[in-house]
Amino acid sequence: MLNSESHKREYLFISQFLSAYDGSSWADAEHSQPDKIDQKKPAVEWLAKRKSDGKTLAIEHTIIEPFIGDKSDFAAFSAAFLEIEQDTSLWVPGRWIRVFVPVGSLQDKHKKAEQKAVIQSVHAWIKLNRLALSDGISQHPCPVNGIPGRVLSDITLTVKVVPLEHGVHAESGILNVRRQQVEDNLDKVIDKALQTKVPKLVNTAADKHILLLERQHMNLTPKRILREIERRRPSFPALALVNEIWIVETPLYGTAFGGTWLRFELYENDELIHGLDFNEEKLVMAVGIND
Repeated sequence: MLNSESHKREYLFISQFLSAYDGSSWADAEHSQPDKIDQKKPAVEWLAKRKSDGKTLAIEHTIIEPFIGDKSDFAAFSAAFLEIEQDTSLWVPGRWIRVFVPVGSLQDKHKKAEQKAVIQSVHAWIKLNRLALSDGISQHPCPVNGIPGRVLSDITLTVKVVPLEHGVHAESGILNVRRQQVEDNLDKVIDKALQTKVPKLVNTAADKHILLLERQHMNLTPKRILREIERRRPSFPALALVNEIWIVETPLYGTAFGGTWLRFELYENDELIHGLDFNEEKLVMAVGIND
């Protein structure tokens, strides 16, 4: 079940999209949020009714993770490893050190004591080896210690070191601790999304049905996501009732670099045919094949 903040974010995206969709002809449409009426009963997220002709439009949104369990893995990761970055004693002047920890190192299957041991072991490894790391990309075994009487499996850290000769961080150095994806199961991600979202969408009586797929990660491309969906059409015949599939681009949304910039894209036959760009919740650019 999505929390209220997640709902708020999704509805913000959907309302912006609808304000500019189809030449802004839906901007003044009346809308309802069926999924909030009875949260125990699956329902579409947004149902709009156009005032000019009474036409209806159903919209369903979902995030496409790069792998199964990405959101829960990040939740555990962000609360732990990112704190290591704040230890200024680990920074090396003139060096940008990026340490990539395998995804799943802090999965729910690990007990709290084991998770703590992994975090402490990564911290200790960086402290011991940071001055000896060579420039470029390298891999290193990281022993996991800290639980009396138990030996945990080592994890493999991928490290990238870049010299900093100029800039505001050259004197102090930079340390980043990030996740590294070790398994590619986008096919399972797409299966889960289609099984969960498509029935709710197409079972809603409407003149048009739109699926919004949010892409949060740079390592996924819109075309790869859409090709995976196309390969699954024989297994999901209800996809034929989905009129359009739009990609919501949010890899930088909410960051210091991206701010409130938001982009919606529609592809046809592997080619981009429409794009809607927003900033501060206002449309700043609309492009299409006939523009």
